[in-house]
Amino acid sequence: MNTTVMWLTCRQLFARKRLYLAVIFSLVPLVFTLFFRFSSDDAAGSRLQFFSTLCREIIIGTVMPLAAAVFGTTAFGGEVDDGTLVYLLVKPLARWKVVLSKYVVAVLSTVGVLIPAMALPWFVLSAPELPADVLKGFLLGGVLGASIYCAMFLVLGLVSRRSLVLSLLYLIAFEAVLSRNLVGVKSLSVREFSVAASQAAGNGAIKLTGYVVPMSTVWTMSGIFFVLALGYALRTLTRYELAERI
Repeated sequence: MNTTVMWLTCRQLFARKRLYLAVIFSLVPLVFTLFFRFSSDDAAGSRLQFFSTLCREIIIGTVMPLAAAVFGTTAFGGEVDDGTLVYLLVKPLARWKVVLSKYVVAVLSTVGVLIPAMALPWFVLSAPELPADVLKGFLLGGVLGASIYCAMFLVLGLVSRRSLVLSLLYLIAFEAVLSRNLVGVKSLSVREFSVAASQAAGNGAIKLTGYVVPMSTVWTMSGIFFVLALGYALRTLTRYELAERI
C-alpha cells in the first residue's frame, strides 16, 4: 500500500457532500431506534428482535451497501471522470499498490459508517437480552459484506462513468429483490453472506429466521468475488493506456 495514495483517496471520498452523506447513513438507524425505544411497550425479547431486524434489514440490507457503493465507485471514479488518473499512473508506483490502497480506504470508510450505525442503537437499547456478542456478530458480518461490496464497486468505478448508477441498479434489482425472494439466488448475494456471517460470529446470541446461507458457501463465494473483482481491477489498471487518455 502507499500512504500518499491512501491520503489522497481519503480526501477525495470525504469531500463535503459525501461527508454529510456518510453522517446521515450513520445516524439513520439511530433515528429508528429512538422511535422504537420511546414508543414500544418494551416486552420481553422485543429489543433483541428489533435490533436483529434493524441490523439485518436496514443496516446490512441498505446502509452498508449504499455506503460501499458511494465510496467504492468514487475511489477511482472521480479520477477517471476528471482525467487526473493519468497523473497518478505516471508515477513510479506499482499499480497493484494503487488498487490495494484505494480498496483499503474504501473499505475503512464503509466500516467507519457501519460502526456508529450499529453501535449507537445497541447502546440506546442496552439490556441483558442484548449482549455484546450480538453487536460483535453483526459488525463482523457487516465488515465481510463491506469488503466484498467495495471490491466489486471499485471495479465499476474504474471501468464505467456510470458506475454509481450501475451499482444502485445492482443493489435494487439483485440484492433487494431477487435475493430476498429466490432461495437459489441467496448463494450469490453479498447481503446474504453478511447475514450468515453475522449469525456465525454471534456465538449463538443471534438467531435469525428464514433461510441462512451455509458458511461453506459464504467463504467459497466471497473468496471468488473478492479475487475476481480485485484481479480484474488490477488487470484493467495495468492495461490503462495513457496515450489514449492524455
